Amino acid sequence: MDFTKTALITAIAITLYYLLLQWPNDTQVYEANSELPIENKTLIDSNDSLTDTLSPMESVSAPSVPVTVAGKMYEVGNEDLLLYVDANSGQVIGSKLLSFKEDLGGESSLSLFGEVGGNLYLGNSGFYSTSQGYLKPNFSNLSSKRGADGSVSFVLSGENNSLFFERKMTFQERGYSVVVEDAITSDLGSEVSLTPYVVIERNSINESGGGFLNPENFAYLGPVFSTQEDVYEKYDFGDINEAAYRKTSQGGWVALIQHYFLTAWIPDQNESYKYQGQWSEGSKRYVLGYTAQNKVLSPGGKVNTNNTLYVGPKYPAELSKIQENLDLTVDYGFLFWLGKPMYWVLEKGDGFFNNWGLAIIFLTIIVKLLTWPLSAKAYTSMGKMRLLMPQQLEIQARHADDKQKAGQEMMELYKKEGVNPLGGCLPMLLQMPFFLAFYWVLLETVQLRHSGFLWLEDLSAMDPYFILPILNAVGMYWSQKMTPSPPSADPMQATMMKFMPVMFGVMFAWFPSGLVLYWLTNMFIQIVQQWWYARTPISSK
Repeated sequence: MDFTKTALITAIAITLYYLLLQWPNDTQVYEANSELPIENKTLIDSNDSLTDTLSPMESVSAPSVPVTVAGKMYEVGNEDLLLYVDANSGQVIGSKLLSFKEDLGGESSLSLFGEVGGNLYLGNSGFYSTSQGYLKPNFSNLSSKRGADGSVSFVLSGENNSLFFERKMTFQERGYSVVVEDAITSDLGSEVSLTPYVVIERNSINESGGGFLNPENFAYLGPVFSTQEDVYEKYDFGDINEAAYRKTSQGGWVALIQHYFLTAWIPDQNESYKYQGQWSEGSKRYVLGYTAQNKVLSPGGKVNTNNTLYVGPKYPAELSKIQENLDLTVDYGFLFWLGKPMYWVLEKGDGFFNNWGLAIIFLTIIVKLLTWPLSAKAYTSMGKMRLLMPQQLEIQARHADDKQKAGQEMMELYKKEGVNPLGGCLPMLLQMPFFLAFYWVLLETVQLRHSGFLWLEDLSAMDPYFILPILNAVGMYWSQKMTPSPPSADPMQATMMKFMPVMFGVMFAWFPSGLVLYWLTNMFIQIVQQWWYARTPISSK
C-alpha cells in the first residue's frame, strides 16, 4: 500500500470535511419559542431578572438613513462613527461607520444599528422602575463640548413625569467606542427604586443571502457573553430559543457579533451585573444585555450609571484597550494559537507594503521559512526515493505474485537506506493547520474587506475571473508530476490523486480570493523547493 498518498488523501479529506462544516445553511431560520420563561423581576436584590421586554422600544421603526423618528432624533459621533438617538426612548436607532461602505464602490456608509436589510437592530441604556416600567428620557436638548485631547462630549437632557434625565456621550477624536453616562434626578415627593440596564435588540438573525458564495455567511452571528465563570461564551439564538440566558457576574461584558463587526456594552468592572439573553414575545425581538444593582432615587437626589458602547469593526488592538478579553470577539477558532501570530505578521506586512495582498504573500513566505527545515527533510527523502526506484522495481518484479512479500522487502529497503515513505506527503500535511488557521484569520480580518490586489477588487470575496483557482489547479498538477511515485502505488489512489487538482480548483473557485492567494503563493514556493532539491545531488547512503 502507498502509505504516503493514503495519508495525504486522508488529511485533505479531513480538511475539506472540516471546512464544509463551517459553511452555514443560509436557509436555516430559528423559530422563536414564545414559551420561554420571562421572570418579572430585577437584579441582585433577591429579584432576579428583567421584565418581558428589556428596553422601552414599542413599535418604533428605525431607519437606516437619518430622518425624523417619533418626533425627533439626535446625531452624535466623531470622525469614524455616527450614532442616531431617538429623543423619546433614548434608543440608538441608527449608526454609520464612516470608514466603511455598505457595498464595494458604493457611497453609503455601513450601518450596524438601524433597520438594515429587513433587520431591526437597536441599543439602549437607562433605568427601569417597578412602578413606571422602562423610563423614557424624552430628550429635548442637545449640547456639546470639545476637550483639549480632541474628544467631544454630547449631553442630552430631558424631563418626563417629574424625573429629569441627562445622558453624556463622550467620543474620542477617532475610534468606535463611546462612554455613556446616564443620570437621573427626581422632583417627586417619594423615593423611587431604579434598576440600571443596557440592551441590544435584534428582530431577525438572517444576515444576508447568497449562500456559501457570500462571505457574510461564513462567520458566527449571535450573542457573546463574558463573565467570571466564562470569559468568552457563545450563546446563539438557537440556545436562547431553548432557554433564556441568565448569569450574575462581577464585571464582564455582552456583545452581538457578526462577520467583521460587532456591538458591545461594557460596564464598570467593579460592580455585579445580571447578564441576560432572551426572546421578547412582546416586541418580537431577541434581546440581550445586563442590569446593575438596584438603586434608590430620593427626592432631590441623583442616580447615575456608566457604561461603554462599542459599535464598529473587529480591531483586536482597539478592543483589548477597551476591556480585557473583548478582543476574543475576534474568533480564530480552535487554532487561535496559530491564528493570532499569523494576524500579527499579516498586519506588520500591510504596515510595510501598504497593501493587504502583498501582506498575504509576505505572511506565506514567513510561514514557509519557518517550516523550511521540515520541508527540506521531506524533499531530501523524496530525492532518496528517486534513487531507490531501480531497486524498488527489482523487488516488485521479483515478487510479482506475492505483494505482501514485496511490501516487506520494500520496508526493509527503506529502513536500511534511512528513507521515510511518508516523507513525501509532509509538505502538504504541514500546510493544513496553517491553511485552516488562515481561513479563520481571513474571516475575522476586517481590513481585507473591500481591499484590492491586482485584478482583485475584494480579497474577502471570490475571484470573479477564477484566475487564482485555475492557477492553483495547474500548480498542484505540476507539483504532482515532480513528486516521485513508488512502483507499488495503488492504481485507485493514483487515479484519485490525479483528480485532486481539479477538486481543489473547483473548491477554491468559491473561496475568498485572499485565502486562494495564500494557497497559490504557498504552492509556488513548494514547487521552487521541489525543483531545487530535485537538482541537488543526493547520496543514496
